[in-house]
Amino acid sequence: MGLDAFVYCRCWQDRLATPCPVGPVGYDEDGWLALLQPWEGNRAAHKAFDVWLARSCPHERMEQVSEHVSNWAGVRLFQQALRTAGAERFPTLAAALPNVNGGWLTAERAAVALAELDRFRHTSRIADEVELIDEATGRVLMQYVEVYDGVFIFGPDVQAGVDPDGFFVLDRADPPVTLFRAVRFTQRPLPDHRVEFTTGGTRTVLAMRPVGEHGEPPPERLAVRTRSRSGDDFAYVVEPLRRLCEAAVSTGNPIIWC
Repeated sequence: MGLDAFVYCRCWQDRLATPCPVGPVGYDEDGWLALLQPWEGNRAAHKAFDVWLARSCPHERMEQVSEHVSNWAGVRLFQQALRTAGAERFPTLAAALPNVNGGWLTAERAAVALAELDRFRHTSRIADEVELIDEATGRVLMQYVEVYDGVFIFGPDVQAGVDPDGFFVLDRADPPVTLFRAVRFTQRPLPDHRVEFTTGGTRTVLAMRPVGEHGEPPPERLAVRTRSRSGDDFAYVVEPLRRLCEAAVSTGNPIIWC
């Protein structure tokens, strides 16, 4: 799950698409090209419209560009980087990215966002990022996402994550109690879905899954590090956003977030 987006082509607007067998057709209140009739009582017409939309021009579903922008954690990290770098330097980008699925960005604002993306991408130092890594391989296991309070693992009894003060495990009480915290530590899986964490001679056993298993043997030695990030480090989100903005500018159609 995450943020996806697309930009319509101009085939319908420029009357290059085959005629729709039902109508009226137009843009709905959410910016989608739609059959402007209620679903109830018009199901056959809506199905005919869907078939037409999929086949009426060379673009699949009349989408000039369709992109998976990022998962939500990646979007939040990008938003966090924009704030750290100075939201006043990237005001359109800071305001444009949605916090939930839905909405749109006009072609005029997309043109401004495109210039901001270029400025962001060429910034040599954006922010310091806090990461939990496997010390043996350097693989990143977690990243600090401010709006999530650093939490990345949710269990029935505990939640775990990483923040500028290190890796932490909290219970699910209200208010939560810190069960374990360390900047560098080892972990060892135990029977019955328990994990032993050790740091500085202190041993803590908790009922939870190992950190960083993801279908692989979980790492034994873990550490929290801080490293500087540049605009190039965010290419995973900048490039799909660039393609969307370019398509919006060239067609005059908005970016539809979905």
